[in-house]
Amino acid sequence: MHNLFSKHKTRIESGQSLVEFALGLVILVLILSGLLDLGRLYFIYVALEDGAGEAALYLAINPACPTAAAGSRCADPNNAEYRARNGGGGEVDWSLAIIKIDIPTDALGNSVYAVGEPVSVTIEYTFPLLTPIIPKIAGVNPLTLSTHASQVIIGE
Repeated sequence: MHNLFSKHKTRIESGQSLVEFALGLVILVLILSGLLDLGRLYFIYVALEDGAGEAALYLAINPACPTAAAGSRCADPNNAEYRARNGGGGEVDWSLAIIKIDIPTDALGNSVYAVGEPVSVTIEYTFPLLTPIIPKIAGVNPLTLSTHASQVIIGE
């Protein structure tokens, strides 16, 4: 009889271990997917910073070429918007990004390309979270990432 009782106890403990494993696995998967989102967020933010810095630096040297529409000499890759999209890394979905380029203007609204004037580039990016529970906790999905870079015009 003692032997029968010990076999029954082993099966109960085995079922308990399976339940503990299943609960632990769910928590582990949530933590790992959260870390995956955090890694993606950091990678994209660094790429956005690099793109904004590259575009601002290009504008400091060539302030008359913020976009390809600024003239024939500003065709890709010779404009700040192209430099922003391609200077930050290839894995970013740039269709989710909004690039704002600020060049100083005079009282009439004409762009001023004088040496010493500031230029800046702001990039806003819509970052969709993949982890299922984090958006509910944060109350936001997607997140909006924003980065800004400024330079002073050194060439005309």
